[in-house]
Amino acid sequence: MKTFFSVSSGLCLAVAAVAALAADSFQASSWDSSHVMRRDVVVVGGGASGTYAAIRLKDQGKSVVVVEKTGRLGGHAVTYEDPNTGGSVDYGVQLYDNSSLVRSFFSRLNTPLANMSFASFGKPVYADFEAGTLLNLTGGTLGQDYITELNKYPYLENGFELPNPVPEDLLLPWGDYITKYNLDFSTAAATFARPAVPGNLLNILALYVFNNLNHLMLHEMSGAAVVNANRDNSELYRNAVPELQRDLLLHSTVIAGQRGPRTRDGVRLIVKTPKGRKLIIAKQLILGIPPILENTRHFGLDSHEHSVLSHIYGLPYYGGVVNNTGLTPGFSYKNYAANTSYNLAEIPSVVTFNPSSVDGLFYYWYNAPKPVSQRRIEKDARDAIKTLQRITKSGTQLEPQFLAFSDFAPYSLKVSAKSIRNGFYNDMYGLQGHRNTWYTGTLFVTGSSQVWNNTEEMLPEILAAVNSN
Repeated sequence: MKTFFSVSSGLCLAVAAVAALAADSFQASSWDSSHVMRRDVVVVGGGASGTYAAIRLKDQGKSVVVVEKTGRLGGHAVTYEDPNTGGSVDYGVQLYDNSSLVRSFFSRLNTPLANMSFASFGKPVYADFEAGTLLNLTGGTLGQDYITELNKYPYLENGFELPNPVPEDLLLPWGDYITKYNLDFSTAAATFARPAVPGNLLNILALYVFNNLNHLMLHEMSGAAVVNANRDNSELYRNAVPELQRDLLLHSTVIAGQRGPRTRDGVRLIVKTPKGRKLIIAKQLILGIPPILENTRHFGLDSHEHSVLSHIYGLPYYGGVVNNTGLTPGFSYKNYAANTSYNLAEIPSVVTFNPSSVDGLFYYWYNAPKPVSQRRIEKDARDAIKTLQRITKSGTQLEPQFLAFSDFAPYSLKVSAKSIRNGFYNDMYGLQGHRNTWYTGTLFVTGSSQVWNNTEEMLPEILAAVNSN
């Protein structure tokens, strides 16, 4: 499912994008002054990492501008607001680590937190959505055998600062790793029980399992997690909007970029906005977007950047909110197969229907090996709901009503085992600061809490670069 460009063709795209503009398009003298923005840092992407970086830089006295292609901040923190009750349904990001950094950031943006209650996620019901049967399963628990394996690789706790050579065990598909180290069935099943893990779970490289299901995640799973007190994870990002004020360009995209090889050359981006094109002149650039080629081809990549970024790919993943399900409130309906390894459901398919804080509304996630249309996803979700109505004997034939939908792709960024073996992550870390550009987001870690941690750790270097201009 990966799409790779050759270095030469990719460079041609970048050169063509710049060549299509006038030769002096990156010079402020060619623009009306009202369309030129001079800042210390330009942040592209207003998701978890971009919003955090922008707020923290402003708190350090630096000027910023955030460029976001959608009409909102928050990325995967998506929330449906029910017009009938005024309640909210989070169907993307769910929870956060109960850490001082998380609490500080929520407090900074005047957003309330509450301790997480596992009960709010519903009592599990295991069913084969395809075959239409209820299954007598337990979710499995992570045992000491998993912890023992995880402890072998402390360098995966906060990214991918890998030894050379990379241990071949880490490049095994997870199903093979389980077999090689004879992990207990309950432990193995528990590693597959994470609902927001996309793709064929048996084929995920062991390296990505340990990076994702690390000690911080285990800390959250033990109950040391917090949630938005209003069950509205978008509130944090709405509260960031007035903080950024005129430094926020929504519905805006970069259409050309020029980044100098030296620190003092800075960054110049031409951005298409609803109010026309703008020239942003900044000292440093933070990319909070997934740095796949499709997203970065207008930034004037050099051959080295193109070569490194060409290895990255993301996976499809989708979510939505549905009403009129006839499903019992307080229960979480999970899709497991009756006759497959570890009862893993075949994909594409709905992963789960979870209850929400709004009576009658459920949110769901959908896993697929390649992109699927919203129409197909909602049809599959409807079919699964009708099956659940039948096998749970709910006594209802309600017709599901779909209220919200989000496409989270490119999700769970990865590269191939061959690329990892050949030093991809060493090369990727080497790009930090190259041509005044910094990469944050979910390329190295997953989950908002850890993304914020990593961004915080990068800030001293970014600030030093800003101050050296």
